Amino acid sequence: MKPNTLEETQSRNQFLKDLGLRGSALLAVYCLGNSMTSCKSEGVTPAPLTNSITVDLTSTANAALKTVGGYIVTSNVVVANTTQGYVAVTVVCSHEGQKKVQLRNNEFYCPEHGARYDLSGKGLNSEGKNGLTVYKVSQSGNILTIS
Repeated sequence: MKPNTLEETQSRNQFLKDLGLRGSALLAVYCLGNSMTSCKSEGVTPAPLTNSITVDLTSTANAALKTVGGYIVTSNVVVANTTQGYVAVTVVCSHEGQKKVQLRNNEFYCPEHGARYDLSGKGLNSEGKNGLTVYKVSQSGNILTIS
C-alpha cells in the first residue's frame, strides 16, 4: 500500500526506525537479564558422579561397545570404544547443557549446535570451548567401571 502524503511517509519511516531501536533494546535486555537464554554461552558443568557405574561388555544392551566407534549412554554418561580404548564422558554438552553428546568420527560431538570435543574432553571449536567432563574407566575382564 502506497502512502498518500509526504507526512504519512515520514510517519511510517519514523515508526520503522523506532521499532528497530525498541526491538534491539528488548533483545539486549532479554539476553542480559535472563541467564537461561542462548544469546550467550556460559558453559555448563555437570554434577560429578556420586557412584561408580559398571558396564558388562557381554550384555546385549552394550553390544555397540564391541567395535571401535561404538558407544552407549548410561546414567548420563557416554561410554565409547575409541581408537584409544574405552573412554567415558558426560552426555551433557558444556555449550548449553543439552544431553546429546555422542561419539562421531573418533571425537565427541553434540548435534544441537555442533560442539566438538577430542577424546580427552578438550573443546575443538567455539561451541565446545568449555570442554567435557571425562571420567576414569577401568576394565576387569568383561566389566568396565566408570568413576
